[in-house]
Amino acid sequence: MTADVSSSRLSPRRGARFLLSTALALGLGLSLAGCKTSAEKAEEYYQSGLQLLEQGDVDRAIVQFRNVFDIEGTHYEARKTLADTYRAQGDIGQAYSQYLRLAEQYPDDLATRIALARLAFDSQQADEFVRHATRAQEIAPQDAEVQVLDLTRRYREATLAEDDKARASLGEEAARMAQTRPDDPMLMGILLDRAANARDLDEADRLTARLLELQPDNPQRYAQRLALLAERQDKPAIEAHLRATIAKFPDNDQAKADLVRFYMSENQPDRAEAFLRDLAEAAPADDPAPRADLVRFVEMQRGADAARAELDRIIAEGGDPLLFRTLRAGFDFRDGKQAEAIAEIRSVLDGVTEPTETSLNVKVQLARMLVETGDAAGARAQVDEVLAQNASQPGALKLKALWDIQEDRADDAVLALRSVLDQAPQDAEAMSLMADAYDRAGEPDLARDYLSQAAAASNNAPAETLRLADRLMSEERWRPAEDAILPALRRTPDNLDLLGALGRIYLSMPDLPRAEGVITRLREIGTDQATAAADRLDLARLANQEGEAAALAYLEQQANAADADIGAKLSLIRAQLASGQAPAALKLAQDMVAADPESRAARMALAMTQAANNDLPAAREIFTALIAEKPDDLPPHLALIRLATQEGKLDEARTLTEQGLAALPDNPDLLWSKAGLAEREGDIDGAIAIYDQLYARDSTSIIVANNLASLLATWKSDDPAAVARASAVARRLKDTTVPPFMDTYGWIQHLNGDSAAALPYLEGAAAALTQDAVVQLHLGVVQAALGKTDAAKAQLEKGLEMLPEGQEGQSITAAREALARLNAPAQAGEAASNGTTGGTTGGTAGEPLGDAAPAAGQATN
Repeated sequence: MTADVSSSRLSPRRGARFLLSTALALGLGLSLAGCKTSAEKAEEYYQSGLQLLEQGDVDRAIVQFRNVFDIEGTHYEARKTLADTYRAQGDIGQAYSQYLRLAEQYPDDLATRIALARLAFDSQQADEFVRHATRAQEIAPQDAEVQVLDLTRRYREATLAEDDKARASLGEEAARMAQTRPDDPMLMGILLDRAANARDLDEADRLTARLLELQPDNPQRYAQRLALLAERQDKPAIEAHLRATIAKFPDNDQAKADLVRFYMSENQPDRAEAFLRDLAEAAPADDPAPRADLVRFVEMQRGADAARAELDRIIAEGGDPLLFRTLRAGFDFRDGKQAEAIAEIRSVLDGVTEPTETSLNVKVQLARMLVETGDAAGARAQVDEVLAQNASQPGALKLKALWDIQEDRADDAVLALRSVLDQAPQDAEAMSLMADAYDRAGEPDLARDYLSQAAAASNNAPAETLRLADRLMSEERWRPAEDAILPALRRTPDNLDLLGALGRIYLSMPDLPRAEGVITRLREIGTDQATAAADRLDLARLANQEGEAAALAYLEQQANAADADIGAKLSLIRAQLASGQAPAALKLAQDMVAADPESRAARMALAMTQAANNDLPAAREIFTALIAEKPDDLPPHLALIRLATQEGKLDEARTLTEQGLAALPDNPDLLWSKAGLAEREGDIDGAIAIYDQLYARDSTSIIVANNLASLLATWKSDDPAAVARASAVARRLKDTTVPPFMDTYGWIQHLNGDSAAALPYLEGAAAALTQDAVVQLHLGVVQAALGKTDAAKAQLEKGLEMLPEGQEGQSITAAREALARLNAPAQAGEAASNGTTGGTTGGTAGEPLGDAAPAAGQATN
């Protein structure tokens, strides 16, 4: 049976559906065929970037690699290629950032860790180097690259630890590795350090030259090469190298300054000036710095008048009047025309309608001038105005930080200085101030670190270097102190302060041959100051090497020489008095006066030796005559006051002090004397007021700080504001090992509720100051607060037995009450529950006893 044709036809509605479905299917098929996955798009950008790199179009290649991350942020190959590209271009910051992102995404990727470690090492990021080198070691300890990193890390640790034996062994290991990796910069760096220590200048020459070939864009390699050439005294090569450095790094101000110093060391000031003039002429109009450098050089070489003439020329040629008139005013200020200079700068600023970077800098300069002239309020007003216009202006922030430090707001100073260093990471002045701030905050390790950074940032300038060296010497870290001074001496080889410090370091090591070398160098310089410095070092060398008798013989030889001046004789007298040879000192002083009866120095020496020989009336007569002749001469005043105090004549000492202050108003030494006398007589408020005055004038004095804090904590312990002030002033005493300072700091810790922290300080103070009753009582009170009942009883009884008859005071009363509570704890507890303690402290065994503070006599002179 045939099918009915009509039954096989599609109805119009059904046909339309079929066609629609087909069209959708075809359309969907076409759409799927033309669409790429995210991975495919990312790969296309990556391949495009590679092609652009091959064609040398680095900028567009970088754009393509970054496009990859918009689609696929974890694309390893693109991220690594981008990091490698930045590294090849010398953009170390961007390279490091990309490698770091890669390390976050692929923490076990060895190549990334190696790259990060090497970049961190080259950019002197020590902590980052150690972090990535350590991780690489964990991932693949047998990898040759990793072994180099690990060796470098261990060599660095041995250097920091001053472990010469370990350094030598690791240096030999580096030499073995270098046989198969002769051009590895890290190994070459170790070998260079080893060659420098061995004074193998030929090997150092080879290494620095090769490192410069391998890393021609690394400024450190230029500095290393310069140091080698300076060591070899290859002067033509030094000049050529400095000019090559400037050509390679046109913005390297240090290289320019080094070239100027080189010309000056060669006695070629004309060439130095010509070089600076070339820089000034080549500088764009909106860069006044080279012209300013030229002006300063002209002033240094030919004086202020020549510099003023140079400034007049620059101003006439269109130089920025705001800057160059301010410079001219600076010369006037230094010449003593302070009022005129300040008026000139104010006049210049009157023409400023909108604040600019230059105008704000000029206002800061005006503030510095006002500080120097004693107008602190005016200076602060200028700084406030600058900060209102630009809250992050570096110069104003540094002045504000300085004032914060002086007023014991160390934390505020640190915040301000961090802002400065965020803008200018190599600001040596900010780093020095940061060291001061951390000193005030009782953080000596951080302070030392910033002193080291300041010395490096200043390119080993003498001032910053000496601050660092002095700190290291005070900690008896002789080798690091030497390492700090030697680079500075290479730049300024005839600097007497640096040479003197180096000589003292060698004497302290001891390294007598090298100390003698410094003495010889000072004598070669030959100026009066250099000779005097050599004599001082020679004397110390003799004392160290041959003893006190040899040193005295040396002084006698100098004093008896035909051309001996009075200084040599006075040095001998001081040494004789210090060694107990008072009769010999008296004889020499008498001879000096007989030779020159009008000499004030000789008469002063005679009076001092008379006092040492117990002829007090004769000494007093000379001191009194010297004062009558010249009332504003300080030493005779102090000597008379000292005599009266030694004899227990406190009324006379007070009268003499007032007489001295009448002739020398506000003299700090006389004020110090007055404060001590006030303290002895029980005028504690008067003594605090004087120490406050002294502290306001010079808050850097640690002794003034100790005494002020001690008195505040002693006599104002019930005043929270006074205790807070004492705490702020005494923060710098943290970690002190000076017994009186330990007592002050420990007691303040106790008053602040931290008796556990106070205990080791007070134990140390009590062990050293065994005859000071109040120090013993402090320890006992703190032991009681910590529940050390038996020890506290014994300590308090000991301290009370030591007290002179009739001596009383708040701390003594508090100690008696503490002992009473320990002896009768039940009665004390019952009285406390009834609210009738009857004492002034109100403390318990676990609380600080507010009034149990140190007696005034604990303040240290």
